[in-house]
Amino acid sequence: MKVLMKRLFLTIIITLSTVNIANAQMLAIKTNAAAYAAFAPNLGAELVVGNKASIGIDVMGAYHSFGTDLKAFGVIPEFRYWFHGRPMTREFIGLSVLGATYKCATDEKMFKGNIASVGLTIGYVWVLGKKSRWNMELHGGIGFYRYNQQTRYDSHWTQTQWNTERFSETGWVILPYKVGLSFSYVIPTEKKEK
Repeated sequence: MKVLMKRLFLTIIITLSTVNIANAQMLAIKTNAAAYAAFAPNLGAELVVGNKASIGIDVMGAYHSFGTDLKAFGVIPEFRYWFHGRPMTREFIGLSVLGATYKCATDEKMFKGNIASVGLTIGYVWVLGKKSRWNMELHGGIGFYRYNQQTRYDSHWTQTQWNTERFSETGWVILPYKVGLSFSYVIPTEKKEK
């Protein structure tokens, strides 16, 4: 868990350090509350880079989700186009990629692998109050996933150890993508002219 938290912290620090480089007008720190229901802590940052555009990065992990021996870590950079003309409010469409690694063990099987995907998301952002910097976002989409997985099946017990059979598989699958309910805090980064 410590390694996961270090990765999360390092990724956010690197993202935040690009604020001056990107010359962003706003920065939002966000988290997907729906992912916490699956015991997947996450944190993200989003930068406004144009009149109708923003870029962001989310990092997430999982550790013993739902009482299983699951370990996972993923990074999702995303580009968003805002239809309303003002980023971080109202409707948007996003294009993102995902890179993740995972390991999950049960009594009879062990799965270990990597996932890469590209996905299209749509969503809507509500500003929570006239002077509030808090936003609530509902989003979801569809993604094309490429996976590479090794599965180990425990076949039978000998006197000293489990005999195992190992299978490797690679394939494509279409699944829901970036479904969630997120909350964000917007930090204006524009310097006021004197």
